[in-house]
Amino acid sequence: STFTPLSLGMSQQSSTATVSSSVVVVDCGSGYTRVTSFNFSADTTLIHAVKSSSNISALHTVIHCPDKSHEWIKQLIPIIEELHPFAPEVFLGGTGGVRALISEGRLSSAEVYAFQQKLENFMELSFEANFRILSGDDEAKYEFMAADYCGKKCGFFDSSNNKVGLLSSGGMSSQIYVDGKAHSLETATKIGNAMGVEHGMRKAIADFKKRVSKIVQTELPENYGGDNILYFAVELLAGAGEKAGMGSVNKTTVSDAIHKFTNYINKNIDEEVLESTTKRTWRDYVYVMNAVVGVLILQRLHPNSEILFCREFELREDHVLKVSWPLGYAIQTLTKV
Repeated sequence: STFTPLSLGMSQQSSTATVSSSVVVVDCGSGYTRVTSFNFSADTTLIHAVKSSSNISALHTVIHCPDKSHEWIKQLIPIIEELHPFAPEVFLGGTGGVRALISEGRLSSAEVYAFQQKLENFMELSFEANFRILSGDDEAKYEFMAADYCGKKCGFFDSSNNKVGLLSSGGMSSQIYVDGKAHSLETATKIGNAMGVEHGMRKAIADFKKRVSKIVQTELPENYGGDNILYFAVELLAGAGEKAGMGSVNKTTVSDAIHKFTNYINKNIDEEVLESTTKRTWRDYVYVMNAVVGVLILQRLHPNSEILFCREFELREDHVLKVSWPLGYAIQTLTKV
């Protein structure tokens, strides 16, 4: 859902010439690679985002192969040039998919360095490109910065003393950020999706839950963060919240969110039984598996903490920002936070 403020309380735009700067961020995610151009106006203190009209394959599927990574860079160049012909900086961030290859021993530091060198020395590049593999903590920090920025620009925060936290779930990992501490969990909902295709909803959920619960319980103590926290739930976790009937601008408690996620999961199990002849794909399991991850994480938080499930914020009319790590990186880079 998109949060739209009733009143932004912002000052009128200055009549002087607008001072702006920009950065292009390439999100090398576990599903595919997305490109976004961010522009910051010092006069309005707002960041604008323009997404590319097309995506390319996930970097982790080609980075270890010289020929495929060469072709991947060739496909990326026109997308960036169309989006921002004179991009002053292009930042490429590798996330959970690339991290998984490294942790599994399927991608060496030498292969990563070779890709970096290829990118820096690529003759057809018309811009300076920098590549870095983000840690899970980096992702959590950047996503938190994005959520905090959007919430403040929308005038969302009231005069309460609530701390602000971040909950996020993607294809390979989940992020939690609160009180200056970051946690990244290798929840890998893509594995849950594959389990669903092979075994069906009921067995896949049971097996996936066993796998992820060990990870969550090891990383997060009970009542983590305390009871005075407002969490922004973003990315696929926000999508699962929408599917479970929590996609609005209204906050909900952790205990209520657990209840609604559980109902949503059980409903999908029952529906699959009734539609047993329907062939399902991995896409049918995406939000259900993220709801499973959501329940397991929420069970480690204080039940009285509050959550807002929101993937996008409308800062002004026709000015929508999606909370993501690329937005957080742009905020840090362009506003010097």
